[in-house]
Amino acid sequence: MKIALGQMRVLPGQPERNFEQMKRRIDEARLAGCSIIAFPEMCVGGYLLGDRWTESCWCDYLCSFNEKICELSNDIVIIYGNLFVDKRKKNKDGRSRKFNAGFAYYNQKPVPRNGDLPEGVAFKSLLPNYRIFDDERYFFSLQELAEDMCIPIEKLLQPFTATIDNTPFRFGVEICEDLWFNDYRYQGKPLNISSFLIENGAECIFNLSSSPWTYGKDRARNNRIQDSYKDCSHFVPFYYVNCVGVQNNGKNIVVFDGDSTIYNRNAEVVLKSGKPFTDELIIFDTESSCKPILKKSPSIIESKFNAVIEGIRGMDELVGNNTFPYIVGISGGIDSALSACLLSEAIGSHRVIGVNLPTRYNSEKTKTIAKNLSEKLGIKFFTIPIEDMVTINTTLLSQFNPTEFNLENIQAKIRGTSILSNIAGILKGLMTCNGNKIEIALGYATLYGDVNGAIAPLGDLLKTEVFEMARYLNESIFNDEVIPSMLLPDENFEFAMPPSAELKANQIDPMKWGYHDALIQKFTDYQKTGAEEILQWYLDDTLCEKLGLSTNLF
Repeated sequence: MKIALGQMRVLPGQPERNFEQMKRRIDEARLAGCSIIAFPEMCVGGYLLGDRWTESCWCDYLCSFNEKICELSNDIVIIYGNLFVDKRKKNKDGRSRKFNAGFAYYNQKPVPRNGDLPEGVAFKSLLPNYRIFDDERYFFSLQELAEDMCIPIEKLLQPFTATIDNTPFRFGVEICEDLWFNDYRYQGKPLNISSFLIENGAECIFNLSSSPWTYGKDRARNNRIQDSYKDCSHFVPFYYVNCVGVQNNGKNIVVFDGDSTIYNRNAEVVLKSGKPFTDELIIFDTESSCKPILKKSPSIIESKFNAVIEGIRGMDELVGNNTFPYIVGISGGIDSALSACLLSEAIGSHRVIGVNLPTRYNSEKTKTIAKNLSEKLGIKFFTIPIEDMVTINTTLLSQFNPTEFNLENIQAKIRGTSILSNIAGILKGLMTCNGNKIEIALGYATLYGDVNGAIAPLGDLLKTEVFEMARYLNESIFNDEVIPSMLLPDENFEFAMPPSAELKANQIDPMKWGYHDALIQKFTDYQKTGAEEILQWYLDDTLCEKLGLSTNLF
């Protein structure tokens, strides 16, 4: 039997275009002789839609696509994620009860199964309610439904049965978080959804996911599959299909890398998708070799580079326009240089405009770097001196007795609000925020100044990662020193040209690079370290050890 995984670029809020993608992939899979094709979680309308899930008309519209997809299922089982609405029951918010669901159709009919649930549909059991996820806010879980029906959840976790080539084939369907079962409890132990499906007769399992990219996610997922394998009396082939693209829940721009994977009966990887962040039809013949494969993972910085590029490119879909320019304030420092390079690589130099906004505090060296960088990238470049504007603003505000610190911020606000944002408005473009994770976390930026912007390409990069990514671009992407090496530190974190905001004479950024990076990483990791614990490390003289820093440098 041939099984296809439709790793598709899900466009949030655009079900018509997603449906057309699915239709095309279904035709391709059918022509390739596939008996089954599976698509990701919520692939019809998108997953991270915020409060659109509370709009009844929108929900009805999404549900209308189920009939259209069912009609495409001649001679092929179609498994996919979409919304299921039970209008007879109320959700916790008083609206109709909604489920994050997986659907299965074959020969224009719902695929049957045992149990008390509607045919052709499986409900998500475990609802994430952390980080970017708000499933509990909008959806009802299978676990809650089981409690509501006074039925053990294992009675509801039944596989589907499709008769393919005159042979019944039983498969389980679970949704994304159902795989990450270790943190969910049932009867005093982890609620292993896969285990119940297998115990009830599933010959394989399809996990439909909308799983955001984070570094190391593939390794973590492999570990969860191994946990499930060890927890089951026996295991079955496991098909994980994830989406690619960019979605926005109103608070975060989130990238999805795909990385769809097939595991054998020993929970070993036997096939993976090719290039990350790329839509792909993956076809697996169950009669082929199921020997485990080893696929080298890219480095951290290469992975983060790919994710940032995908996030920038995804803005076109979110904005609904692929021609608008990005306006980048290029100071001659490392951050704005890297932002300009990433944008040029992601969307093309023709859509990037660099603007240098010097005052008397900006050196000839940084002004030259900004100009040379723009020439190497082939982007449009403008120099707009703002010294006169600073003088006028300072004079107007003198009656309020501004401090030297206030006068520094006036320069940043003129750049961000008076100039760059207005250029973006005139050219119908977007202005970038060039701040990195350290500056944003420590507040080393000016409100209404350099924190302005529609997108912060470096917002999730530590300063050390900014340096690493600059080197990666020079060595692996450009094969040229586009970003000057004088902006980068040596192995001892010493600079030929130390980072500076250039808002006053002889200014040098106050951060201790490397140390502050490690500190912020501890503060912002998912498993965060508290300030009191870090202080105790300092008192115990174990701070460098705990932060992974060399005592020779710090």
